[in-house]
Amino acid sequence: METDRDSQRVTLRDGRQLGFAEYGKPDGIPLMLFHGTPGSRLMTFLEQAEWIQRLGFRVLTPERPGYGLSDPAPGHRIGDWADDVAQLADQLGLDRFHVAGGSGGGPFALACALNLPARVRSATLICSGSPPEFLRISKDMNRGNRVVFFLARYAPLLLRGLFALMRRNLGKQRKPSSEKAKKRYLSQFCDWDQRMLLARRDDTSTAVHVKEAFRQGSAGVYHDMMLVSHAWGLDLTSNTVPVFLWHGTADTLVPVSSARAFARAIPGCEAHFIQDAGHMLLGSKELSSEMMGRIASIADKDVCIMTN
Repeated sequence: METDRDSQRVTLRDGRQLGFAEYGKPDGIPLMLFHGTPGSRLMTFLEQAEWIQRLGFRVLTPERPGYGLSDPAPGHRIGDWADDVAQLADQLGLDRFHVAGGSGGGPFALACALNLPARVRSATLICSGSPPEFLRISKDMNRGNRVVFFLARYAPLLLRGLFALMRRNLGKQRKPSSEKAKKRYLSQFCDWDQRMLLARRDDTSTAVHVKEAFRQGSAGVYHDMMLVSHAWGLDLTSNTVPVFLWHGTADTLVPVSSARAFARAIPGCEAHFIQDAGHMLLGSKELSSEMMGRIASIADKDVCIMTN
C-alpha cells in the first residue's frame, strides 16, 4: 500500500513532474538512490533496512523519465539526469548529498558525480552497468541480458516490442510458473543470486517495484535501455568525486571483467570485488550495511542542508 512518502512529486523547470519516494530519517544523511533498468521509486525493502536508522540516512529514490510518476523526456541523455537531480535537491533544500545507483542506475549516479562535483559528496556504483566500450556481449552474461543488449545495439525496434510484451504480461493474472520454468529462470543466475532469490520468493516487493516501472507503458524502459547500451557521453577522466564501486565476481548480468575495466577508467575509484557474489548485493544485509557504512564514513551533515 502506497503512502504519501511513496508517491511524492516535484515540478521541474520545463514543467515535467518527477516522482520519488523517501525512506529513513527526515534529518538524516541525504542519499539519492537510483533504481535499475527497469525499476521504480518503490523500494519498500528499505523500510526494513537496519542500516538506515543505525547510520542515520535519509534515502530518496527518484524515478527517471518515463518511469512510474516521472513524465517522459524525449531526447534526454544520461548527463541530463544530473540537472533533474539538482532541481529535486533544490526543492528539498539539500545543498550536498550522496548518490548511488544499482545496475542500470549506476551510469546515472556517475553522471551526477561528473556534472555536479560541488554538490555530490560521493557516488556509489552497485553492480553497475558498464560503458559499452567495456561491456561485451559474451557467454559470461546470462541469456536474457545478451538478448536485450544485442537488440538495443542492432535491432532496437525488436527491443521496443519485447518491452511492450513484458508490460502486457505484467498486467495479466497469470498462473503460477511451473517448477521447470522456475528452474530455467534461476539457471541464468549464479549460485549466490539463486540463494538470494529463493530466500525472498514470498516477497512481493520486487514485483511491485518492477510493475511500477511500466506504469506509463514501456517507452521509459526502452529509452533507458537505449541510453545505457550506447555511448554515454560522459568524460570519466574528469571525475573529482569519491567513487565507490562494488561488484560480485560471479555476476551474470554485468560480468566482472567489464566492471574491472570500468573501475580502472575512473580516477580515484575505490573498487570492491566481492568473491563469488552475484548481482544482488543490495539484498544482502551484510554487504548493504558495509556499502552504506562506507558512504557514512565520509558524510558531513553540517554541509548537507542549505541555509536560507
